[in-house]
Amino acid sequence: MEVLAGIPTVVYGFFAALTVAPFIRNLGESLGLSVASESALAAGLVMGVMIIPFMSSLSDDVINAVPQSMRDGSYGMGATKSETIKQVILPAALPGIVGAFLLAASRAIGETMIVVMAAGLAANLTINPLESVTTVTVYIVKLLTGDQEFDSAKTLAAFALGLSLFVVTLILNVVALHIVRKYREQYD
Repeated sequence: MEVLAGIPTVVYGFFAALTVAPFIRNLGESLGLSVASESALAAGLVMGVMIIPFMSSLSDDVINAVPQSMRDGSYGMGATKSETIKQVILPAALPGIVGAFLLAASRAIGETMIVVMAAGLAANLTINPLESVTTVTVYIVKLLTGDQEFDSAKTLAAFALGLSLFVVTLILNVVALHIVRKYREQYD
């Protein structure tokens, strides 16, 4: 898992563009579906693989932070290993796991390279994952490419998009910290 965390996102994007997207397109065509050569599904699958190490590492740290005395107390009361996991460890670690999920989601929201390479550049508002789409970060790059005046409409639109992306990411991070602080249990 730690090796996956060290892979640059451009490598994930390259893998998505050359392997995952053609596989999904061929699979969709064999099923009679119309699948774009660059689809949101390909980018989403690779993005999911990219955030797995982040979530698993944080969740592992949270689960290991549950004191051994709580586990021993559960075993002392006659609970089995599975009962201890379900009744003691997971409830104690749940706020941290939810926080890890929200932090991973905020990291995925700001991702650019995988989306550029696997999902395309089409400014397309759709719920169909088989179509080509883009994200806010990719659109910001597209707007700011080339020489432009600072006060041009494209530059101001890019800054507005960047501000909205910042606000959404900030809200997710604040919600994650709030959940962790609200449900955190202090142990001796």
